[in-house]
Amino acid sequence: MEYGVSVVLGLSSGGPKMDPLQVEGAASLLSRILDEIDAVDGPEGVDVVLDRYWVGAHPEGASVLLVIEADSLPVAEAAAREVVVSVLKRSELLADWRLVKCEVALDERFAEVGLQVPDDAELPPADPAERAIWHRHKQRGLADPARSEGEIDWRGWTMRHAEQMRAFNREVFDGVDGQSDEARLAAGALIFAATLLVDELFEDIETLRDSGNDTPTDGDHAYFVLGGLPDRFAHRYDLRFTRNFLIVTIVVTGRLTQPHWASPASVAEALALHVLVERARAFLEMHDLLDADTIGDLYSAFEDAAFDDLDHEFLYRRELDGFEDDEDFTSRMRVTNMRVEEWFRPVNLSDAHVHPYTVDVSAPRTGRPQGS
Repeated sequence: MEYGVSVVLGLSSGGPKMDPLQVEGAASLLSRILDEIDAVDGPEGVDVVLDRYWVGAHPEGASVLLVIEADSLPVAEAAAREVVVSVLKRSELLADWRLVKCEVALDERFAEVGLQVPDDAELPPADPAERAIWHRHKQRGLADPARSEGEIDWRGWTMRHAEQMRAFNREVFDGVDGQSDEARLAAGALIFAATLLVDELFEDIETLRDSGNDTPTDGDHAYFVLGGLPDRFAHRYDLRFTRNFLIVTIVVTGRLTQPHWASPASVAEALALHVLVERARAFLEMHDLLDADTIGDLYSAFEDAAFDDLDHEFLYRRELDGFEDDEDFTSRMRVTNMRVEEWFRPVNLSDAHVHPYTVDVSAPRTGRPQGS
């Protein structure tokens, strides 16, 4: 049996309201944590499945609708509270948040439960793709497309984006002729994710600058793209790093629309392409455009064609912490120099060229004192 659980989360009593950027960060953080929860232990060790969810953040907190599969209402209610407690414990950023309300109803009463948000709150969509479109319309003074134009045809819209992919024939994805809907969806999702990624990096830069923090580890703000990079180096992701990463992201994603592909020229470019693929995967799965196995096959084939190697994936493996300084390991595995200070430098390939903005070059000195 499916049960709908309406959850209201609030900020700590007396605390300031969130600004629009913090609202977006909260929605992204809650969604990311909920994505990691497939099931919880119900009473007497019974597994309870979290089937799907909806998140709507607002300046005073967030409203969450959980859809839970359980044998009975008491089991669903206990599981829902366990999910909420788990979510709030998984990030220090949510340490001061509190559970205001948690109500359970049967499937046919989902619509009657309601999500408790301020009457005057204008909520951006929790879904990243819808949020990107929502922001662009807001910036241009246009109406919310979801309200003015009806439901978005994500399938057709994504396949239209595929026409911008020029660096690869779509047969790279399906191994046939590239005319399948699956290949077009995979290509289109990459193109859209490129736009989303650039927008989110601008937001990360704004968050770093406005927060007064040197890196994401110094405060309790949420970050869209920096949060998707290897977290053990987060103390190095300062404003200069983030600007550099924006540049390499623009460079490597821009190549997708060029006639010929050039493999990532640096570790940073490889990481940018990696994050892009992960965004595209999540987009296709979130909108039920393709199943997870098909998505995995399509992008596995793309990665084989787009990357010279997958050395950058070592940076995400916690069990390999410090491998970049282990000369025996890097020599044996023939791994690229992965020290973070090397990420923006060209890899050891004769045709590797990186954007000059990302290269730190010391000004030459004449040896004469200034003003002499």
